[in-house]
Amino acid sequence: MSEALWYGIGGLLLFFTVSTFVFSRIKTNIYPEEYEFGLDPCWYVLGIFLIASLAVYFVFPTYFDMIKTYSWVDFVLPVVLAVLLYFFHLLDVGWLTWSVTFAAALGVSFMQPDDFILFPTLSPWQDKVAVAAIITLISFGLGLLNGMAALASIQFTAVMMTVALLAYFGIMPQLLGAMALTYMGIMLAFLFLSWPPEKLAMNIGGFSVLGFVLGCFMLNGAAEYSEASMFIAVAYMAVEIGMVLYNRFIKSESEEYTFMYTAYYHLSNQGEYEKEVVVSLLKLMGLNVIMAMVQTAAHDLIALPIFTAAINLWYLSILSGDTKPEELLSISKWGIRAVKGVVQKKRDKKETKGKRTKKKTPEE
Repeated sequence: MSEALWYGIGGLLLFFTVSTFVFSRIKTNIYPEEYEFGLDPCWYVLGIFLIASLAVYFVFPTYFDMIKTYSWVDFVLPVVLAVLLYFFHLLDVGWLTWSVTFAAALGVSFMQPDDFILFPTLSPWQDKVAVAAIITLISFGLGLLNGMAALASIQFTAVMMTVALLAYFGIMPQLLGAMALTYMGIMLAFLFLSWPPEKLAMNIGGFSVLGFVLGCFMLNGAAEYSEASMFIAVAYMAVEIGMVLYNRFIKSESEEYTFMYTAYYHLSNQGEYEKEVVVSLLKLMGLNVIMAMVQTAAHDLIALPIFTAAINLWYLSILSGDTKPEELLSISKWGIRAVKGVVQKKRDKKETKGKRTKKKTPEE
């Protein structure tokens, strides 16, 4: 086991303990009626992220197994920008918030080395714009998961787990692995308190700015030639973004909050089966982490990410409808018989519903 991994595990345990201590002392309602600056969990999360970034860079040993030359700015700047972006989220002006988020993402994108090209078919400046758009999408995607705070924490943790494992096997730099484990400690503490029934939650702006930090961190992984594994790690979130766009613009549904268009919200039956949904999607994101590791042995950068996204979409689609999550949300029931049973159950319910609504004729 490498020295960096031991330091990373130490950082995980230290910041999990510190974060749990701090978060558990935030005395506020889960969804307060009035905003109070000193009781907003987001400020505490970002503050601890900032301390963790500085601690890992300056306290941990120096590692030289990187393709890109890192400075403390690469880890501190995204957190500082997230703090500034959160002020715009609190203003609750959608177009302004996302315009500033894209501008911040564009700035981070142009900070990358000139030889870093994510999309070889694009010109250098077009590639920078595309990278900024992806970071903005990740920010938007993590914000979508605010309807169940535990899901957002799990998604963030899944990416950090992927980076840590890749670093352990020598595919990513040890510095990123140690940083990922330390960040994981913070989010595990938040997950501990946001597990249903949740004791702590953040608003959509809080998770969106954490998504910005996540996107910037993933950009470092992409710079180390692990862009396909990074996408696989957020495959579930990518599918949820697609679900939201489909429900909003194709099915023309109208909901009060954006997260109400997501698949997990529909599956939870407005929070009635929240714990069952979280447990099931935890398994799904665990599978995504495994697939991200498998990607390192694949030469094709497109096939496995698309396949993983298809698995996520299939799983969510199979469970959508009138079936009860406490009966079906289990990876152990992914067999052919289970799928046939789910489909048949839905058909039976539709037929029963049709018979009930059918009007009887006078002859009957």
